[in-house]
Amino acid sequence: MVTQKILKSEFDAAYNTHLPSGWIRFAYKYFSKETEKKDMSLRNHITFGLLALFLLGFFGTVFGASHAFIGVFTIWYAVALAILVFYLLSAVLLNNRRLKKVMKILGVSKSEYNRLADKYYKK
Repeated sequence: MVTQKILKSEFDAAYNTHLPSGWIRFAYKYFSKETEKKDMSLRNHITFGLLALFLLGFFGTVFGASHAFIGVFTIWYAVALAILVFYLLSAVLLNNRRLKKVMKILGVSKSEYNRLADKYYKK
């Protein structure tokens, strides 16, 4: 098995040649499912902001508000959601590209890389 031949120092050297950028670190710090409680504030603010925009547009539609009122909140919701989705998608794609470079250096597959990461950095 290839993973048993790779030492922690070799894994670290390969990983450290392609460290995550600030763009990737920010996305994973505040928006991943492993986000720590102390970092949940930004995520919660964005979630509640999107929810508020959605509910204003939704209840505006239900209660027959003017099209201008509904349109303003719908457009703001769509723009905010699109920006968030494109940001997070770009962070995931950049991180996957970075990890592929690390896996290529180590000569391992994704499952083997994950085993190595668990082996050396299991919490």
